[in-house]
Amino acid sequence: MRNYFSAIAGVAACLLSVGFSATATAQTPAEPAKPAAASDGGYYIDFRVAQIGAYGHSYVAYGRLNGNGKPASAQYADLHPRGNYAVMALGHVLPVPANTVWDPDVLKLPVASSYRRRLSASDYQKLLAAIKRANANKNPYWNAISNNCNHYVAELARAIGLKAPNDFQVSYAFIPALRAMNEGTQSETRPEAKRKPAPAGARAPAATDQTPRS
Repeated sequence: MRNYFSAIAGVAACLLSVGFSATATAQTPAEPAKPAAASDGGYYIDFRVAQIGAYGHSYVAYGRLNGNGKPASAQYADLHPRGNYAVMALGHVLPVPANTVWDPDVLKLPVASSYRRRLSASDYQKLLAAIKRANANKNPYWNAISNNCNHYVAELARAIGLKAPNDFQVSYAFIPALRAMNEGTQSETRPEAKRKPAPAGARAPAATDQTPRS
């Protein structure tokens, strides 16, 4: 992941486009844990964009809520390119190998924008099934235009009955657009962070995510 952060700065300088997290080694995706008893009030999904480069990186956090309606546990899911600078640069033209194994280094990046949604036990089961389907492909691919982190997140959103943008957008715009399309229904949102995207090559700020990890 650290090597990928360095590569992101290079792509931003050369292509004026960057921002998808990656890990250099492929692993077999772990099956999402089954939900525990929801006697404390239910479950949630939090759609997020991590602040990195000119694009940002979309991912989701999901888990149980406590009796106060706050996250009591968290798991994470995303899609990101796998490889070094050359592979990532190629991914702006052709499909390149991707990974759905969560990389905890993503949580070191500030959350630029998020949209939290409360889920029933039934919707949470649908989410887990969608993540399992999305991660079932042992040879996923990533392409900056046709199959990026936003496509992955949109698939999860639609699986639980939400609307999702169809057109290409950078993550900084995608998550707010997702929120705007669904804010007329029962939801929970967090204020968008008042931050500008970090300049290419800038050192990522310290982590700000305080959601409990599973």
